[in-house]
Amino acid sequence: MSAATQRPRSREPLRDPRLNGALYALAAAGTLAGNAYDLHLLTFLCKPVLLIVLSSWFYFSSRRYGDRFTLLVQAGLFFSLIGDVFLMLDHLDEFNFLIGLSAFLIAHICYAMAFFQNAVDMGGPQGLFVSVLIAVLLIAYAFFFSYDLVPYLDEALAIPVVAYTVAITLMGIGAGFRWRRTFPRSFWMVFAGALLFIASDSLLAHSRFVRPFAMDGTLVLLTYVVAQFLIAAGCLLHVLDPEEIRRRQALRT
Repeated sequence: MSAATQRPRSREPLRDPRLNGALYALAAAGTLAGNAYDLHLLTFLCKPVLLIVLSSWFYFSSRRYGDRFTLLVQAGLFFSLIGDVFLMLDHLDEFNFLIGLSAFLIAHICYAMAFFQNAVDMGGPQGLFVSVLIAVLLIAYAFFFSYDLVPYLDEALAIPVVAYTVAITLMGIGAGFRWRRTFPRSFWMVFAGALLFIASDSLLAHSRFVRPFAMDGTLVLLTYVVAQFLIAAGCLLHVLDPEEIRRRQALRT
């Protein structure tokens, strides 16, 4: 066997969905256990690993077919990692919460741009009615949620939180606009991930600013870790689908 044929195999673990899925599940379990039992060191060690694993898996699996879509998803994963790190440190300085919030705001904008880029690339009016209906429902939810939340916010936090709400709503709308503009499995994984991300942040905002509730930290983390995995894996399914690869190759020739 030649050296040229050996190289792809040496990189296989970085692209293996089972191995990366198992590593992600272990990091998620450690993060959830650390949160549930107040094992802060375990949480600090495991939570950053979540996005490191996803980012590495997505990069090494998609780099052969890199385009604006993959770059934007990768940026979303990177800024999510930055957001995770600073939100873990918000007990040291409240300013870290604003930095983490800003990082996730940028992450949602990157995800939204990636999803809209996907819809524009495919073109056509197919599925437009369902996409618009999804957008209307998400905008309505964001409006009423913000309307109830704003009275509980300090004046300094009102604008950043509302801006964040707009960004994550755009992310959800972008995921909805992929309806019938990508492969069904990819659509449903990304859209479910977007909804779970919105649910996670809604629970976090309610717990932090309105009223804590039983198992709030566990529910916030569980919905978050599932959301990020579904978004990354769903986008990767789109990138690696043979039909999509042929379409991109045809556009380049």
